[in-house]
Amino acid sequence: MTVEAKDMVFKADVNLVDILTEGRFALSAEIIPPRNGAEYVKILGDIGALVRGGAEFLSVTKGAGGSLRGGSLPIAQAVKEKFGKTAVAHFTCRDLLAVEIENQLVDHHYFGIRNILALRGDPPEGQGGWCAREGGLDFAHQLITQIANMNKGVYLVRPNAPAADAPVRRDATDFCIGAAAYPEYPDADDRVRFFKMKVDAGAHFGMTDMLFDPEAYARFMDACAAAGIRIPVLPGTRLLRSKIHMERMLARFKVGVPHWLRAMLPDDDSDVSGAVSRGAEAFLKLVEKLRGYGAPGIHLFVIGDVSGSEYVLSELAWGRKKDKYSLADVREES
Repeated sequence: MTVEAKDMVFKADVNLVDILTEGRFALSAEIIPPRNGAEYVKILGDIGALVRGGAEFLSVTKGAGGSLRGGSLPIAQAVKEKFGKTAVAHFTCRDLLAVEIENQLVDHHYFGIRNILALRGDPPEGQGGWCAREGGLDFAHQLITQIANMNKGVYLVRPNAPAADAPVRRDATDFCIGAAAYPEYPDADDRVRFFKMKVDAGAHFGMTDMLFDPEAYARFMDACAAAGIRIPVLPGTRLLRSKIHMERMLARFKVGVPHWLRAMLPDDDSDVSGAVSRGAEAFLKLVEKLRGYGAPGIHLFVIGDVSGSEYVLSELAWGRKKDKYSLADVREES
């Protein structure tokens, strides 16, 4: 009996590039699986809240080596099957051998997961120098190359196979491959060069790390265009509640915040409702500026703030219907 795509148990997901290039400003969010042993029902509730807010797709992070957060694949599957939304599964290659990577990617493909954010993965917090296992991968562009080969139907030779057992072509996967972009990487040349290596390896879209400066995004995109990079790059950011909150984010992610955004934030979170309101105005103004620079959408890093994230997503969703994206006056400020 011949099995066709329509007969598969799990439906294939929508290609993310189709969403990012269809002309509407895409709304999305990134969620983190609960720590091992924590009740997984809460994360399903969080996903439901973000979907109600207006998220059109969600990415699911993958714990790097040493992280105690499993469940990335089944949570991505739940986003697709239970909530009917497109999922982006983070996939990290650090500490994995090429054969392990291929096996795990085949699992993703069988489950209908089609969008993969291909990452090397960070070492556990506090760990010093790192090097790949013998036979492992050192960089994200190598992972992207392996996924791109699977998309061509080229798979690995069996370990310890006879010399005559050459690679054969089998059914090709159809992954949409994402790559991380770092618009504020310290070396201006390397920030584009490293990203171009991933694009040349086969990446179809990019997602930035934490970003609060729309000018930094614009400069990065101009540099990418000059280097011949044409794939859509989705800026990732988050809601800031106060200047104290902002300083914590800057210390953690080593990125800049423009003066106008700093000025809009309250000093602290003492008035929680006021902090959310003023933080939301600053966030929505940031999004408006990113949209003005040609961003295909916004990717919201939730990091535990589900209610605030749901709120700003709902404002953006409402604003898109009204062709108005900000609660605040979005006049340019010096």
